[in-house]
Amino acid sequence: NDVLPMQIAVDIVITKMIRDLSNNNLSGSIPPEVANLSKLETWHFNNNQLSGPFPNESSPLRNLQSLWMFDNYIEGLFPEFIANFTNLTDLRIYGMKLQGPIPKQFSNLINLKYLMLGDLDGANSTIDFIPDSANLSILSLRKCGIVGQFPSTPPTLPNLTYLDLRSNNLSGQLQLLLPYKSSRYLYAGDNDFSGRLPAEFVQPSLALDISYNPFINGLLPNNPTDRKLSLNYIGTAIDTSRAINSENLTLLNCLHMKECNRKYYTNAITSFAVNCGGKQTIYSDPLPITFDDDTTDLGAAGFHVNTSMQWVVSHVGSDPFRESPRFVNTSQVILGTDMPELYQTARTSRSALWYYIVGLSTGKYTVQLFFAEIVIEKPGKRLFNIDIQDRNIKTDFDITKEAGGFRRPTNITYEVTVVNSVLKIHLHWNGRGTCCIPYEGAYGPLVSAIRVFRPESPNNSPPPARPVSAPSNDDKRRGVVAGIAALCIAAAVISSSVVYLWWKWVALVKHPNA
Repeated sequence: NDVLPMQIAVDIVITKMIRDLSNNNLSGSIPPEVANLSKLETWHFNNNQLSGPFPNESSPLRNLQSLWMFDNYIEGLFPEFIANFTNLTDLRIYGMKLQGPIPKQFSNLINLKYLMLGDLDGANSTIDFIPDSANLSILSLRKCGIVGQFPSTPPTLPNLTYLDLRSNNLSGQLQLLLPYKSSRYLYAGDNDFSGRLPAEFVQPSLALDISYNPFINGLLPNNPTDRKLSLNYIGTAIDTSRAINSENLTLLNCLHMKECNRKYYTNAITSFAVNCGGKQTIYSDPLPITFDDDTTDLGAAGFHVNTSMQWVVSHVGSDPFRESPRFVNTSQVILGTDMPELYQTARTSRSALWYYIVGLSTGKYTVQLFFAEIVIEKPGKRLFNIDIQDRNIKTDFDITKEAGGFRRPTNITYEVTVVNSVLKIHLHWNGRGTCCIPYEGAYGPLVSAIRVFRPESPNNSPPPARPVSAPSNDDKRRGVVAGIAALCIAAAVISSSVVYLWWKWVALVKHPNA
């Protein structure tokens, strides 16, 4: 765990020709002596604490075939000289502090099989740095600041299996992506694509994410019940009235801030709990709290609507190299909590998870997020960001660090105000943390349970007061009869009292000495 200066590491590389410096807690900047590594073909220094710019002295490394430099603190402009490393077949640069744009000269890298760039700030890029390539099979450009129209003649990539364009500002008709319909994964969410959803995209062999492209429209084709799709279209204008039941459609419209059904206001809820990745669980605190079942497999892209409890879970993301688990669990006991079962299961994603609670009454709420790292042990590290109501509350959140160890529980508590009946919780990967410990694809957000309640009433809300119903006609008639009877009795009492007093007065007059 001791920090090793990068200068010493480079000296070791030069003398021993070690190619992999990943996960070594290296610190400092990359020294100019890297120029002496001109014969090096593989250089991985990902998952360290390196800082400063990527030095120009690295330009002689033209024999490099594989370069991994993600999850560091390297900053400055994106290194343009990497475009001269034309022997590269595997390039991965993300999860750092680099500034765009991506050099157009990257189109020279025609031997690339795997190109994974991401998490760039600074100047925007255009998509024209992607070359025509028969070699490229994995292209990930998540959050690269790419803007503008997707080319009408897209790059020719016949062997592409994985395309990730998420979280850019790309526009144009969605049908421009049709040349890549044979890929296994196509992630185009959080952009500005428009037009109708081509029916060719709706197929079981393709995991498709077009979420949060508000100008994508058209009809969702009917899908046989025995055909499982991986498709996420939340945040689009797609008409799903023919494809999903009316209850799901009603809740989704509310989620999209369209025509939120009045019932979600009249039947407003004030609490919510879900056992992420696990079965329904009930705990007493001291009143019973029911954590809903959350075991629906969303595939590599999808969402699930729970109409009875008024919530939605949404997910996108898969590792390009390995089928990624959406659920993880452990049989080991989680110590330090009176609710251990909650922490033994979790829902996870390689990119992003959303939970939406629909129909909350207006007011202040306490949000509790439950975590326990049950997959990655040291030297691995899981890091991700957490947003609530589109506001970032945690960056580089490290479950193990916060909990004080592996398989230990930790919670986050956050106060939030709900004004439009919908609460949105977003957990997303930012390119940070290890990728391959204990297995390839072990990264991204993970959450064990979620609970939401009013601060003044942390237990499940008491049942609402019964409404007072209007009286029926029979009730009205009975009331009238009872009223008349009461008046008659009162009149009789008064009359008898008057008669009695008159009789006493007459008796006194006739017999004054009586």
